Amino acid sequence: MSGALRRAAMAGLLLCLGLAGAAQAGEVSTAGLVFSDAEGGFVLESASGTGRLDDPFVVVERITGNGEAALTITGLTTGFGNRIATAHLTGFALTKIVRNDTNQTWRDFPVELERKRGEGSTYDDGLSFAQGPHVSRSIWAEGFASGRVIDEPHDGLVFEGGSIPPGGTVTLHLVVTDNMPAGPIYLVQRRLAPTALLLPGRRRMGATPS
Repeated sequence: MSGALRRAAMAGLLLCLGLAGAAQAGEVSTAGLVFSDAEGGFVLESASGTGRLDDPFVVVERITGNGEAALTITGLTTGFGNRIATAHLTGFALTKIVRNDTNQTWRDFPVELERKRGEGSTYDDGLSFAQGPHVSRSIWAEGFASGRVIDEPHDGLVFEGGSIPPGGTVTLHLVVTDNMPAGPIYLVQRRLAPTALLLPGRRRMGATPS
């Protein structure tokens, strides 16, 4: 088992046992980025890693409500660089271990990037899930059978084909890039949004296993 997988497994175990050392931190800094649960809807338990493909940031969290849960990420600058070997100015790999601490079963798991809170990332703002030609995007989820990447009109992902009951855990594997880094970015989770609201003409397949 690789070092990154060992860290992810240990983080998941700590989450299940309720022993994560940063359970009340609310804000965790690691390898140049700061992760925060300041927007509410979830509890940030811990964050570790460096953001490389072989050592992704591993963020452990508990979602406690049925509304939005927005992870705030700061520190992504030109000096941070690109740690996933794409042509984008900045980029990092992220594994999110998410415990369902609600009373609802999750049948799908939509995720969206935002540069300005409350407004989805647009095609031309430089922020994306590694959008671009000739890019192999390592995006998948443990707990859902399939995933879709939506590049337009907003940058989003939808993981489907699974069922995460209350108390269960889903692990997301993502890559995030930004060609115009400026200030914080937000990774917004909307667990209960029906995927039928995504316009068929805007759907783009692109999620691939690593």
